[in-house]
Amino acid sequence: MNHITLSGELGSGKSTVANYLISKMPFKIVSAGLLFRQLAAKHGMSAKEFNEFIENDPKYDHYVDDTMAELGRTDEKIIFDSRMAWHFVPSSFKIYLYVDVDTATERIFNDTGRVSESYSDKATARQEIIDRRKSELLRYQNFYHCNLDDYSNYDLIVDTSHATKDEVNELIYNSFKAFEEGKKYTRIWLSPKSLILKGGVENDPSDKLVINKKDGQFIVEKGGLRVKKALENRKTLVAVDIVNC
Repeated sequence: MNHITLSGELGSGKSTVANYLISKMPFKIVSAGLLFRQLAAKHGMSAKEFNEFIENDPKYDHYVDDTMAELGRTDEKIIFDSRMAWHFVPSSFKIYLYVDVDTATERIFNDTGRVSESYSDKATARQEIIDRRKSELLRYQNFYHCNLDDYSNYDLIVDTSHATKDEVNELIYNSFKAFEEGKKYTRIWLSPKSLILKGGVENDPSDKLVINKKDGQFIVEKGGLRVKKALENRKTLVAVDIVNC
């Protein structure tokens, strides 16, 4: 496999994962975010302002996407750090990183290296993360008829909200190697803290953990006992069998 695509939420750790993977394998990184921020700066706008500016004009998205698609047709070993690369580079190992908005806010607000995404306070940062996310979902839905939140688009989904960098990096690396070798691996990993247990479901002993994803929440439908035990044992990730989006 020559290509890996990394999609996911703001502050989910895409850059951290990409840098870890190139330290283990002979890949290079191509960042759509960097291309996009360069375009925003050229127009004197923040990333959020530029997102809103182009909601009705696909010209700039097409520039970034065409670049991704062209590189995806080469034999170079590339990790694409891009929301939509999974769509434009279909022959790739497609990774999606989830993070809850509060964790994302803490990471982004405290990351002094994010010169292009600096905020006066955490409340402003949180709201801008939410607004930018809504803008991106709307834009991709309108332009490409794609739903970024549909987990069937991806080969691996990892919740980075409460797991350590080492846990996330190793999990993704080992999953990719299993995929390359045609071995079985768990496709969905979520933090038990991200899962909502409805009344009575916490004692459901089902051998499958089934989640319904609705309005940004993960609601446990089956296998609640597994989630309850994971919380008791302070596990940072739990293997999920099905997520219905």
